Amino acid sequence: MLASVSDAPVADEGKPAGKGRPTPKRADARKKRRAATPTNRKEAAALRRERLREQRTAQRQALITGDERHLPARDAGPAKRMARDIVDSRFTIGQVFFGLVLAVLFLSFIRNRTVQAVMNVVMLLLLVGVALDAIRVGRMAKRKVAEKYGDKEATGVTGYATIRALQPRRLRRPPAKVTRKASRSVDA
Repeated sequence: MLASVSDAPVADEGKPAGKGRPTPKRADARKKRRAATPTNRKEAAALRRERLREQRTAQRQALITGDERHLPARDAGPAKRMARDIVDSRFTIGQVFFGLVLAVLFLSFIRNRTVQAVMNVVMLLLLVGVALDAIRVGRMAKRKVAEKYGDKEATGVTGYATIRALQPRRLRRPPAKVTRKASRSVDA
């Protein structure tokens, strides 16, 4: 049975029937998408440097804003995001370590042997406490990441979380996305 002319689909009077231009050949579309290739090594090196500069700028901006799409490989991925959230949801001694070091330093200028001896002991205990606390948080983060994502994704999480636990909260990059009170929701 032949279709009559009246059965053909009719375009609205106000809209054009197509896109207004012919579909390009595949080879022409590839040529258009492909960036202009440099003709010599000097131009290629300059183009490579420019691309790397743009990539570093995007990564630096992502570290400041927390944009997941452009984070460097060190910080990218759901396992690292979970490790960051675990560290950021807790209070660690490393957050206040540098302030306490300054206080101990100023108190150590007092010319009293007893005060200086006490400050040395306090400083030593503070240093050991910071290290143990950071390692504890790092190992806990690795365990939780391994439970959720597997051992392969948990590789390197201990060191990553330990270093993050040593940093003051305001100076952490990417910035903290969770509050300290959200520790129970991250633990689940």
